[in-house]
Amino acid sequence: MIIEYQFIVLPLIAVICAQLLKLAINGIRGKFSWKDLVSYGGMPSSHTAFVTALAAIVGYFEGWNSPIFAIAFIFGIIVVRDAGGYRRMMGKQAKTLNSIIQQIPAELSCQFPHLDERIGHTPKQLFFGSLIGLLTIVIYILIIS
Repeated sequence: MIIEYQFIVLPLIAVICAQLLKLAINGIRGKFSWKDLVSYGGMPSSHTAFVTALAAIVGYFEGWNSPIFAIAFIFGIIVVRDAGGYRRMMGKQAKTLNSIIQQIPAELSCQFPHLDERIGHTPKQLFFGSLIGLLTIVIYILIIS
């Protein structure tokens, strides 16, 4: 059975799976929070799951050498690079700024909001995000075959 709008629905399923897994992993670690359903950072990367699933479904149905696969693949590389590079550096900077804010007197530190330190991804988180994206598409292909 082919899903209508499969190029949208399947990547979204991959994101939902990644976010639910993130919720479960943090719950097992004793850090359960419903905010993890829409959070940035953490294990696994839902951004990576999304773009990997998108590129895989496009490649499978439109052809691995099609222009649309090239666009999806390049888009995916940019997103993964951003999640593991730029956003990860922002998280490290937030951690440093938060530690500096803690060192200043309390009456001054209340002027500065606490910054989210978990907004980027490690290579391991990116890997498992891409694995979830690929598995989503492989399972779908096995079901429709």
